[in-house]
Amino acid sequence: MNKNTRLSSGALLFAACVSLTASASADTANHGWTYTGEHGPAHWGAMSEAFHACESGRAESPINIEGAKKAPADMPRLKINYAPLPIDIVNTGHAVQFNATPGTDSISLGDQAYQLVQFHFHSPGEERFAGKENVMDAHLVHSSAGGKLLVLAVQFKLGDHPNPVIQAMLDRVPAEKGAEMKVSAVTVNPLDLLPKNTGYYTYSGSLTTPPCTEGVTWIEFKEPVSITKQQLDAMHHFYRGNQRPVQALNGREIFEVD
Repeated sequence: MNKNTRLSSGALLFAACVSLTASASADTANHGWTYTGEHGPAHWGAMSEAFHACESGRAESPINIEGAKKAPADMPRLKINYAPLPIDIVNTGHAVQFNATPGTDSISLGDQAYQLVQFHFHSPGEERFAGKENVMDAHLVHSSAGGKLLVLAVQFKLGDHPNPVIQAMLDRVPAEKGAEMKVSAVTVNPLDLLPKNTGYYTYSGSLTTPPCTEGVTWIEFKEPVSITKQQLDAMHHFYRGNQRPVQALNGREIFEVD
């Protein structure tokens, strides 16, 4: 495959992912799902036929991470190859989201390559670790050429050092829900969202928002990264409490990779 063909394929993949995301967003917006009340997580499955997995799924996310097993030596390992991306921020109505531009493969898991589609934030963090939650998390959503989904989850803790990606976004998040801000002259590198220690837990789960699609590979970094209280307060100006409750493990295994 030559470079032009590869870029064209990447662009088509990204367009398809964005189209699917846009369709899902329109559908979910029409059904008016929320995080509280009569349209909250306990009722998502009944709101639309497309959302049935939110109620009947057996491999849903988020989960409480404990009792992990050491990953076998032949389990595919994560490799990261992020590059700077131009600012493209959306206030989705449910979270602050950064849309990635199509390009080279962002990560790989063994021989399977994935491109970053978008990342967004939940506060408090959706994943629990031995029953404990973090102040915020980031979910970096990736798709393979065949449509397989993989999410990297990064936890945040309060600290003295501001996160550069978070700050670049906070300076430009649109106040209006559904609005988008693009600034091609300013770039951020998703690598700056990740911890220095890239040990992680992994399991098979789902999207944590409607339609709660299953078959998603989750990689949960063990080490949190820092944001300042000022940054967290600023994020809470847009969204707070956009956290789905923990879902039953239903016999799934969690593996730990050092």
